[in-house]
Amino acid sequence: MKRRSVLYTFLFTAGFLMTACTQPQPSGQVGQDAASKTQATGTPSAVNLTFVSYGVAKPLYSKIIPAFQADWKEKTGQQVTFKESYGASGAQTRAILGGLEADILAQNIQSNVAPLVEKGFVAADWSKRLPNQASPANTVMVLVTRPGNPKQISDWRDLAKDGVSIVAINPQTSGNARWGILAGYGALAKAEGEPAANTYLNGFAKNIKTLVGNGREATDAFVKNKIGDVLVTFENEIIFTNDAIPDDYPYIVPTNNIQVDFPVTVIDKTVDKRGTRKVAEAFTAFLFTPKAQEIFAQAGYRPIDKQAFATKSSQYKPVDKLYTIADFGGWQAVNKKLFADGGLFDVAQAAGKP
Repeated sequence: MKRRSVLYTFLFTAGFLMTACTQPQPSGQVGQDAASKTQATGTPSAVNLTFVSYGVAKPLYSKIIPAFQADWKEKTGQQVTFKESYGASGAQTRAILGGLEADILAQNIQSNVAPLVEKGFVAADWSKRLPNQASPANTVMVLVTRPGNPKQISDWRDLAKDGVSIVAINPQTSGNARWGILAGYGALAKAEGEPAANTYLNGFAKNIKTLVGNGREATDAFVKNKIGDVLVTFENEIIFTNDAIPDDYPYIVPTNNIQVDFPVTVIDKTVDKRGTRKVAEAFTAFLFTPKAQEIFAQAGYRPIDKQAFATKSSQYKPVDKLYTIADFGGWQAVNKKLFADGGLFDVAQAAGKP
């Protein structure tokens, strides 16, 4: 009960913080522009960076940002302060396109970077500038059930059964949603062919009880508001939120799953305008260091560093077959097929309406 109270307190606090997520929030004292000249003492002028990310990443970066600030201060003597903005992943990309001057973007899906490349905000080679296609960690998709798993959910197929209600996230606003829908559809398509995958998708859409805007709203709807029989979300989200209490909110990791990537990039247009490229790139590179990789593991992500992964290996459930987005032709092809206007998800939703 004590741990469950901690869970609810965390969710309430996270939900409260999300109410102001559309505007960057200061982290520490606001610094001067990086282009400022070095002070007379020889100490480098402070730099302020604007960091933009998807909604549920706030607990993760609340640990990574201070670690970077300390590391950079020790190496250079320079103070770095941050303004932070967290929200639905698709909305965050649109905010940058609309004028939010972000120095760094941490996303939960690669396709949310593509519009920034198309409009000249980010260089086309962004994914080649850092290891692992600029993704410092990954996760898989999980099915979170009610205590005791009364609907006996064990795999993707069970989400399409009659009598199962799903808390789902809107794929038009959330990368989490697109990964979750693709994970089930793709697993069935690979194992049994596209007709079986289309049947699954129709059943999935029919069983949606509520469609929310982002991952945090979905967790709140399922846990706090007791909506639905099952929640589809990131493994890292439920490990962190659930405090790994399987008897409280049990979850299943389908054995045929997808590797969810979390790409990060500097916003070239902004860092060149503000003169912050050096520090912004240092932050993105820091995410691949042993210290940051340990923090990813502590937050429930699967870090790419083998040693960091090993320190928390017991919290990750095994997967037999792990697909990547490349196995489905990349996000451009998947978005056109599944999530574009008139795509398969739209068709499935229309078919499921009474």
